[in-house]
Amino acid sequence: MPFQFDRIRWLVSCAILLAGPAMAAPPAQEILRQVDRYRMPFDSFEAAVRIVPVQGGQEQEPGTYVIRGANHNQVLVEATSVDQRGQKFLTTDAGIFFYAPRTRRAIRLTPLQTLRGKASIGDLARISFTNDYDAVTMDTPPASCTVDCIALALSSKNEAATYTRITLLVTKQRGQYVPQKAMLYVASGKLLKVAEFDAATGGLPPVTRYFDPLLPAEQTRVVYEKVKAVEFSASTFNPRSLEQ
Repeated sequence: MPFQFDRIRWLVSCAILLAGPAMAAPPAQEILRQVDRYRMPFDSFEAAVRIVPVQGGQEQEPGTYVIRGANHNQVLVEATSVDQRGQKFLTTDAGIFFYAPRTRRAIRLTPLQTLRGKASIGDLARISFTNDYDAVTMDTPPASCTVDCIALALSSKNEAATYTRITLLVTKQRGQYVPQKAMLYVASGKLLKVAEFDAATGGLPPVTRYFDPLLPAEQTRVVYEKVKAVEFSASTFNPRSLEQ
């Protein structure tokens, strides 16, 4: 009997050792790539987006936009709602350019420039974390990171990144890593705002809710209403095209 017990214990130990590598989480950068694919499944796309500020539990006037993106680092945002109609925002690795009707030329902006409510231009135009940030797994995750959660520390790797650093909480669902929450920090070290990601449904990217950590009741929802794969010519993302 002791021999049989020892043999069973040895077999269990071997099974755990063999299963270990398969059960281990992939590198942080691979997790980040899966998160990006969940947030936007197409490398080249066109999407209709609605941004809805919420104050005191009441929805404010939404803004509507058409977004065209390619290669995760070129995005053209065109406003279609009445109060912003004709405004265009173009992001490339060279920066963000803004054009308004009746102006002579496009001007440069920062990705932190407010687009509507608590949503910044960079929140729409720099949707790829992988393109703008290096990721490592945090040894000491935040208290809000549950047992099934992995915390990633993202640090900006180029000047086009919207935030200096991000603490990104992810979990695994149906074999894929998906985002739960992101704490978004600026160069001063201040926690500027928090983003929470609802579950993606209907083939659309997840709804993202942005809020000030000191005023969590005042939120701004970024809702993708349509998205499809589209190929664009290089001229689409030329700053001179904004004036056409």
